[in-house]
Order: sequence, then structure tokens, then C-alpha cells
Amino acid sequence: MTRYQGVGTLAALFILGGCEGTLPEEPSPGQPPPGLEVQRQESKQTGLDLSVVDVVASCAMTSLSISGGIRNESLTGIGGSTAAVYAQRPNGNPEMLGAINVPFLVGGETFSFALSYTVPEGTTRVLVVADDGDIYPEDDEANNIVAIDFEIPCATNQQPVANCSSVTVSANAACQGVATIDNGSFDPDNFPGPFSVMQYPSGPFPLGTTPVQLSVSDGMDTNTCFANVTVVDNSAPVLGGNRGLVLQPTIGSDYVLVSLADCALPATDNCGGTMDMDASATIIRVTSDEPNDALSLLRLLACEDIKLSPDRKSAMVRAESALLGNGRVYNFTYSVQDASGNASIGTCNVKVPALLANPAIDSGVVYCQGEGCPAGSRYPGLLCSLL
Repeated sequence: MTRYQGVGTLAALFILGGCEGTLPEEPSPGQPPPGLEVQRQESKQTGLDLSVVDVVASCAMTSLSISGGIRNESLTGIGGSTAAVYAQRPNGNPEMLGAINVPFLVGGETFSFALSYTVPEGTTRVLVVADDGDIYPEDDEANNIVAIDFEIPCATNQQPVANCSSVTVSANAACQGVATIDNGSFDPDNFPGPFSVMQYPSGPFPLGTTPVQLSVSDGMDTNTCFANVTVVDNSAPVLGGNRGLVLQPTIGSDYVLVSLADCALPATDNCGGTMDMDASATIIRVTSDEPNDALSLLRLLACEDIKLSPDRKSAMVRAESALLGNGRVYNFTYSVQDASGNASIGTCNVKVPALLANPAIDSGVVYCQGEGCPAGSRYPGLLCSLL
């Protein structure tokens, strides 16, 4: 006969409040349950046998509810005995919670019990032991013990902490921001687990300010906090290319109205898309690589070769080039600005061919109108200054 005496070390964990216990795997035939010390002794058959049956246990924080029965498995009656309930924490020794006084039981009779206890913090296993004092030499001692393991320790849960902080981020290429308001949320006791963090909305976020809620959970309790995500546009527009406008010389060195849309391809912006150059761009200056009083091919002398419009959206330039030059190049320097005030500086040019329609070649700034002109480039020329 195998006889189990005492209760050994237990290795399972009790889950926090409201968790149902589970029976551990049955030991192999002839082997004691895990953690129980065993002393074998030979004995003759006595016909006596007490067992633990129908055990159900659950805990809410450190409050344990347990029910079951002590059954007389023999055909004859058995006098009064004592059963016991034990609790154990991981790597700890069993602690007796209480005794169960079992009265005389006729053959096949079961004594039912339903009890409540306060268990130690972190309890992970409870055991019910029939005939705890080993009063009776039983034919089968293996059925004297039933252990209930819990997946989550029985303990008083500490609520998770939700920490939020408002953040400001730059818009990406899609004019959206990716951000979290989590500022170090945590679970102070790291159970029952798993710890999770959810953000509503999760993003990406549109331009402007969006209220955001953060919810944290430790597997049992939740907590929330609130903050704002602000997305700002810090990206300047991407400039378009040069249109390559060419003006043919006219007999009277006539003015030609050139807008920025005529000179440059549209800029694009991450938040504004394709930009209207007439609405979003302004001329900073226009330069010519020929003197203002250069003698032209057809009219000889014409002054004020460049006139900027008051709103700086366009310029009047003369369709002429110098008689002995290599063609004229007007360079437009402009600024294009998006709705958030981000600006890019670009250039485009307008060319007037030289004699025999040879393509114009840029010889550098000689004459300029507008802001930021090189020193001396505003001079109208000797001939024009005399007029």
C-alpha cells in the first residue's frame, strides 16, 4: 500500500480574483502527486478507504471558495475523521487554512462541505486531504489528496497606471502624423497579465489637433487617460521645373506679360497637393543678362526692360536682345508658400534668341528689378539715364 504523509512543495500559480481552479494531471500509477513526500509501508488489506471527491475552488482576490466531499469508499462504516484544506504559494510551504470534521460515514456515504477562507497573497494551489491525521490504515491512500491549481495567483490586484502626455508631430508626405500619447503607462504588480495599451483613435492623425484616449489593461482592471495629438505642417513645397519659355524679338521691343505660371511648372505640397502658382507664388526679383540700355536688333534703344506688377504675380519684359549679344535671358526668382507658411525659393527663365535666332546663353546678372538685387544691377544704364 502506498501511503502519502504530509504536503510537499507546490509549483503552480493562483490567478487573481474570479478565476476558476483546474485539477492538475493525475500522477502515474504507483507515483505520488508532485511535491508530496511519500513513505511506503506494507500493510494488510483493511477494507477501509476514504477519498476526496467533487472538489471545486475559485478565488476572488484573496477570498477562496471551495466545496467538495469526503467519501467512504468501503462497504463498511468508518468512524469520525478529520480532513484539512491547505494553501500554497510558489516555492513556499503549505499553510493549513482549516480542518473539516467528518462524522461517521456508512459505506458509500459522502460528507459534503462548502467553505470560505482568506488565503495568503499569491496563493497558487489549494489541497484537500482526507484523514489528515492518518487515523485509518486505508487500502488506497492515493485518493486521499486532491490539489487544485490556479493559472493566476489569488491576490489583491493593483490597478494599471495610465500616463498620457499631449504631443506635437510633423505631418508626413501624406499630410498625416503618427504619434502616441502614452507617457510611460505601467502595471505596478505585473499581473495577472498580459499588460496591454490601446489608443483611440490609433492614428495616423490629420492636420490640426485631435483628442485621444489611452486605455491600459492588466488582464483584469483597466484605466484611462486623455491627451491631444497636434499635427503641424513643417514641410515646404517642392518646386516644379522650368517651362523654358522663349519670346521672339519684336520690331518695337514690345513688352510681354509673363506670369509665374507661364515661367515655372506648378509646385507640389504634402498638404496642399498641386499648387496654383498664380495664387501661391510671388516674384522676388527678375534679372537680365543684358544692360537696360542695350541697343537691340530692331528698335536700337528701349528702356525699362523689366516692370514688376504691384502684386508681384507677373512681370512685363521686353521681347528684345542686344544687337551684338548672345541672346537675352530673364531669370525670375520667386517664392512659393503653402497654407502653413512654409516657403521654397525657386527660379525659372525666359529667353529671347540672339541674331539669326541662335539660342540665348545666360551671361550672368547685369540688370535687376525687385528685392535682393546684386550691387549695381539696378542702374538703368547711361543712355536710359539721359532720357
